[in-house]
Amino acid sequence: MIKKLFKHFQPHTVFFLDAFGASISLFVLFAVIVPFQYIIGMPMDALYNLGIFAGVLFFYSNTCFIQKPKQWKLFLVGVIIGNLSYCGLSMFFLIKYWNEIQTIGAYYFIWEKIVILAIVSYEGYILTKSKESLKA
Repeated sequence: MIKKLFKHFQPHTVFFLDAFGASISLFVLFAVIVPFQYIIGMPMDALYNLGIFAGVLFFYSNTCFIQKPKQWKLFLVGVIIGNLSYCGLSMFFLIKYWNEIQTIGAYYFIWEKIVILAIVSYEGYILTKSKESLKA
């Protein structure tokens, strides 16, 4: 059923998928990670920076899904760059604060990167699968 839904609504459904993922990141960051920061170990300023970044990505992807731009490939490239930048920033914080981060925090941030990179791979697949040109 989900496979049929995504096939039917391509290419703009990928923006919904990304916005949904960003909303989950926002929820987990602010409803779980921040209140239990002392268990996770990542400093609050890093968590807030990641939350702001995830919020921007949510807004961008959601806007693309609602607006359904004709040059959707250009916007999808923006989503991919944004997701990879988020992963990079998160990895930077993970490395910078490695000695402060607890094991459960390291697991969370590493798994989050794996999930985001899987979504980026899917987005790249959609980008290259389409027969439309970048300017169409």
